[in-house]
Amino acid sequence: MFLDRYKFALLSVVLVATLVASSSLSINNVYASTMTAASVTMGNSRMSFKAPITSGSAGSSLVTISGAVPDTTTNHLFPGDAVCFTDAGNNVCRDNTTYTVANVPSTTTFNVTTPLTTALTATDYAVASQSGTLTITATTVNQVPIGGKLIITIPANDANSTAKNNDGMPDSAASVALNGFDLSSFAVARATVTGASCTAANWGTAGVATTFATGGGGTTDTTISWTRATSICSAGSVLTISITGIINPSPITGHTQGTADVYGITVATTDSSSNTIDSVVPRVAPVEAVLISATVDESLTLTIAGLTGGAQTYCGSQTYVTSTATSIPWSTQTGGAGFKYSAQQLTVSTNATSGYIVTLQENDQMGKNGNTCTGTAPSSGQFTFSAGTCIRDTVCTVSACDESTAGDWTTTTNYGLGYSLASQSGSDAPFFYNEKNRTYSAKQLADVTQGGETAQSIMSNSAPVSASSIYVCYTLSIPGTQPSGYYYNIAKYTATATF
Repeated sequence: MFLDRYKFALLSVVLVATLVASSSLSINNVYASTMTAASVTMGNSRMSFKAPITSGSAGSSLVTISGAVPDTTTNHLFPGDAVCFTDAGNNVCRDNTTYTVANVPSTTTFNVTTPLTTALTATDYAVASQSGTLTITATTVNQVPIGGKLIITIPANDANSTAKNNDGMPDSAASVALNGFDLSSFAVARATVTGASCTAANWGTAGVATTFATGGGGTTDTTISWTRATSICSAGSVLTISITGIINPSPITGHTQGTADVYGITVATTDSSSNTIDSVVPRVAPVEAVLISATVDESLTLTIAGLTGGAQTYCGSQTYVTSTATSIPWSTQTGGAGFKYSAQQLTVSTNATSGYIVTLQENDQMGKNGNTCTGTAPSSGQFTFSAGTCIRDTVCTVSACDESTAGDWTTTTNYGLGYSLASQSGSDAPFFYNEKNRTYSAKQLADVTQGGETAQSIMSNSAPVSASSIYVCYTLSIPGTQPSGYYYNIAKYTATATF
């Protein structure tokens, strides 16, 4: 009987001890849940560039890299990138100078926009840092008590000192496990928490981080923490953490361009005794950016189109003669019969940044059988030019005109050949047929060969244009005494773009 009672008592003690142990184990594991809906978004997912230098001479813009790690080629260095040069210790930028990449002619060379201040050495690095904001979101599973913490752990380079992991220079290592992000002179004000369902102001100081510890010097990573100051952060709260100015790593050894190096960012909450409540490890994937480039050819088109005569009206006058792209065929004309009209349409397109100009000139006034019309005006009467017989260029009526100054031409007995302009699209003509309340504002064609005149602008714009178009309206009036014969000259349109 005594033995049975002893066994019962011993069994009771064992059961109680077991219950106590079980209870203790349950208390220690009430936390350790995985946060839900966790993600990390990189404001800039582009890897930093870091390449050892072979050469770069003072006063030269050409830099040659060695082909060694981290970046073994210039494939991930683009025109416009900011680049500086550090010594073997990856300390501050040499000469405290940052350069801009002008172009990348090969996989081992690049040019900067301004010459190098001092010569580079074989122990230097070319560095093009990429930084951005990490935006972390996660939903708590359990509540966080007052005095508890929110802790973000960011990978740091194991081989670096803590100072080197906070100096603004991108880090590199043999593997992702050994590499990490640089904090770039971090301050707690750069790390904030928001969340409507869990008052942000009660994390740290008005949402700003309480402390941070830069990783490095072994296996430690960087931690940024917020202490829950007042009020419990309830379960199911969505937290958004923003950490600015983080420097992305450069490639690890053996990195394949175009394949991301993936890092884990740990998000955890603890109680006031530093026991983990919830945690999760969302991933980030810095990778090379993609240079999209194209070369656009310089373009300039000038189209001359003939216009049908008859009922059509251009420059306020009905055209009598149908033109072609290469001719104004006045055909047989009777002297003293008044004005005759013909027109062509000119259309210009160009991508020239400083625009374009189209000029008009003639090789001579209209000579009988192509004879020379010496000078700019007849030596006698209306059509005699020394030894030549010509149809002269008009001098207009109400106000005199020449190749550079327009005048109103209303009287048919003011004989000659002239032209006016009208817009079809755009407003690129320098004068118009109806300007200044005139009936028909006209000019002479510039006689560059026999008259020594300068070709004149008939279209221009100081910017690129698409299908800007004008009408060039030719007018002819000859006296009844004009000698019979075949008269002609040659007019030329010259288009010039300024790129």
